[in-house]
Amino acid sequence: MDELCLESRKKIYNLIKKSPGIHFREIEKRLNMAVGSLQYHLHYLEKRNIIIRSEHYGAYVRYFPKDCQLDGTDKKILSFLRRKTSRHILLYLLKKPANHKEISENIRLSPSTISWHLNKLVEAGIVEKTKKGRTSLFKVNNSERIINLLIIYKESFFDKLVDGFVEIWENAEL
Repeated sequence: MDELCLESRKKIYNLIKKSPGIHFREIEKRLNMAVGSLQYHLHYLEKRNIIIRSEHYGAYVRYFPKDCQLDGTDKKILSFLRRKTSRHILLYLLKKPANHKEISENIRLSPSTISWHLNKLVEAGIVEKTKKGRTSLFKVNNSERIINLLIIYKESFFDKLVDGFVEIWENAEL
């Protein structure tokens, strides 16, 4: 591919391929590239239909390789898994359904922060909310799909919680 003859473009493309759903600032940080240079190369790769830019899932622009085998649902899930707080909420809920207070205490973040992320996860259809009296119970939809994405892209998260979860999951299947 002539478009990837430059080393910097090749590094950007390989990072996006290894970490689909990665956002601009994370690419900048991991590759230690100047903002202007990164913008130029991303634009070049996008114009030549090598990468796809997605703005649908949350506040960040996310990048995926064009030849990515992920469908829309997987891309949406990966976009949420790329956010540390959402990822930690999902990891907790993969173990068992929980209420807001349990999640907040376990993840050790303020209730308002947890609420914001839970609302986004519920809006996206990744988490289901059911009312039980005055308490809401949250559980993950498509847990198998989320677990598969965590296993496939484990190295791209740089998160010890993900590493531990995947290790426990893989050992449980043996």
